[in-house]
Amino acid sequence: MARKDDPRVTDLARYRRAREQARRTPPRKPQPSSERLLGGRRNAGVILAIVAIVLLALWLGPIFL
Repeated sequence: MARKDDPRVTDLARYRRAREQARRTPPRKPQPSSERLLGGRRNAGVILAIVAIVLLALWLGPIFL
């Protein structure tokens, strides 16, 4: 009888478990080649503009009052 750590002996149960695990895990998404400045969100520019306007209003608001 062969030892369990012998690589020449095929363990069918381990092969089936590995194959089933590979089938369950989703395929990896390819990494984008060029990363956008604000990330992948579509409305990131609008949100950034709103935050900038609010901060500007908080900074300049007390000056005009």
